[in-house]
Amino acid sequence: MSGILSRMVRPARPMLSAFVDAVEPVFVALAPGARWIAVEVSGDRRDPQMAAEAAGMPPSSGDLAFYRASRRGAVFLGHGSSLPEPVRRAFRSRANAETELRLQADHVVTTQIKVPMEASGFAAQIVASRLDRLTPWRSEKLLHGFHVASKPGGDGQLTVDVVATSREIVAAGVARLAAFGLVPSRVGSAGEPIEERLRIDLLNGENDTLRKTRRRRIAAGTLAVLVLTLAGFLASIAALSMSTSEVADAQAGLDATRRKMVGASGSGGIREREAAMLEAKTPEQASFVLIDRLATILPDTTTLDELDILPQSLRLAGTSTEVSSLVAIIEAEPALSQASFAAPVTRQEDGRDRFDISVIRAGKDGAPAP
Repeated sequence: MSGILSRMVRPARPMLSAFVDAVEPVFVALAPGARWIAVEVSGDRRDPQMAAEAAGMPPSSGDLAFYRASRRGAVFLGHGSSLPEPVRRAFRSRANAETELRLQADHVVTTQIKVPMEASGFAAQIVASRLDRLTPWRSEKLLHGFHVASKPGGDGQLTVDVVATSREIVAAGVARLAAFGLVPSRVGSAGEPIEERLRIDLLNGENDTLRKTRRRRIAAGTLAVLVLTLAGFLASIAALSMSTSEVADAQAGLDATRRKMVGASGSGGIREREAAMLEAKTPEQASFVLIDRLATILPDTTTLDELDILPQSLRLAGTSTEVSSLVAIIEAEPALSQASFAAPVTRQEDGRDRFDISVIRAGKDGAPAP
């Protein structure tokens, strides 16, 4: 079953992936959660992580400075060489939490390249083709990531930030972090702001299990909504079809009953009168429907003093400021035709025109009633 569903969804995967890319930042912003950040310390006192040491002997180069980042910001927890036991217990109890490993800035190569807007879709290939000139490592020993700016600069080109380092450097950092029971979800440069999530992940999301789970849930929720919407649409069509069929059946039964009633009457003249009476009971010929239509189509500046409704005709008399358009308005109604003035139009002292119009009522099929 899952294989069949996978084959059905496969053509829509690019669109679904693009949708998830668009909405995922919203989910992260609404529920950011807390994450651990481990930053390699260079040993230089000008290093921000060195300055975070409140007292005691400064950590050596390669030590880790730990932070807990949340919506409120990043809080320094301590260095690995002197990490408080409560923090270590928190690591063990939340080993599956998001963890970022940030390598020393001098252990990574950080650079920028420019690409035309038209080539933004080929940024990965462009970056890969230039790595041998941007880094001192061979391609098989290299890990890299990049971020493409969302808007072009003043030169009309997009800026691509590139970060690269060797696999050995990443492996050494991961091993140091493992000593605390943590596995990095993302690996990047210590040059990025602590308060913000890593923009460039050297692992390209391979270790970010929480993000993978989040994206799968967004995709599954989106598919569920689409399936339910489609099911509701099909159910509405089915219900409408059934309703139309029921109305048609009821109308056929009503017509059959009318024919029986007319056939059971006496002479031909009586049958004709009864047929006319029954015909007048249809919605198309009902007087209340006709009155409602007249109230809708006549201009607001028109007032009726008299309305005589007969089986084949009707007469309207009253006053209006738009007498010249009344005939055309009335004849535009499918149930009415051959509207004409039965008497000359006269102007009153208040400036309104008095009119008297006779109209022929159309039959059920739109033709003048017999």
